[in-house]
Amino acid sequence: MLDAIGAYDLVAPGYGELSARRRAYLDAVDGEILRRVPGGAESLIDVGAGDGRRALGIAARAGISQVVLAEPSAGMRGLIPAGSEVWTQRVEELAVERRFDVVLCLWNVLGHVPAGSRVAALRNLGRVSSGLIFLDVVNRYNVAECGVAVVLRRWLAGNDGDVLVKWRTGTGEVETLGHVFAASEMEEMFREAGLRVVERIVLNYGTGRRERWSLAGNFLYVVRAMGGGIA
Repeated sequence: MLDAIGAYDLVAPGYGELSARRRAYLDAVDGEILRRVPGGAESLIDVGAGDGRRALGIAARAGISQVVLAEPSAGMRGLIPAGSEVWTQRVEELAVERRFDVVLCLWNVLGHVPAGSRVAALRNLGRVSSGLIFLDVVNRYNVAECGVAVVLRRWLAGNDGDVLVKWRTGTGEVETLGHVFAASEMEEMFREAGLRVVERIVLNYGTGRRERWSLAGNFLYVVRAMGGGIA
C-alpha cells in the first residue's frame, strides 16, 4: 500500500481527469472561498496545492499577487505552472516565519495526514495565517454520496474514519489509505489546535450545491487562529 505522497506521484498524470470528475464540487468550494476572501488580502498559500491551478485561479480572481504553493509530491509539482513559488513541505512539517492573509488546505488534504500529526498540521496552518483559513474535508457520514447502508454501517461499527482510497484514471488505478471526518472530530481538533470556526458550509460532493443537512455533503470550514488575523 502506497503512502499518500507515493500515491499522488503515481496519480499525477491523471490528476486533470480526477479533477474534471469533481469539477462541480471543486468550483463550488472555490466560489465559496472567493466570496469570503477579505478585501485587501495580498498573500495566499495553498498547502497541499496539487497542480496549483485552483490556488492560482482564486488568487487571480481575488487580486492577490503573492502566492505560494506547498506541495510535497514531486509528481504533482511537475504539473505546477512555471514561474510559481513552490515549497515542498507537508502540512504537518510546515515550519516557516512567513504569514499569509489567505491559507488554503483543500480537497481533504488533512485526510492524508497521519492521525498523530493532524492537530500539529492544523496548528501549522494557524501559525502561517494572518487572516482566514479555508479547508474542506470528506464527511464520514455523507449519506448523499455514500448511501444510507454505508453510513449506517460506519456508525454502528464505531468507524474511526480510516478508509481505502482508490483513484481510477486512464493511466491506471492507484490505492492509498485516507481518512474521512466526523463533524465532532473536526471541532475537537480545531479546539486543540487553537483555531476558531467562523463558518461551516456543507456542499454536495456530486453537484456542488449548498446543503442545509450536515449528512448531505462534505464540509468546508472557514477558521482563524484564536485572537489573530485581519478582518
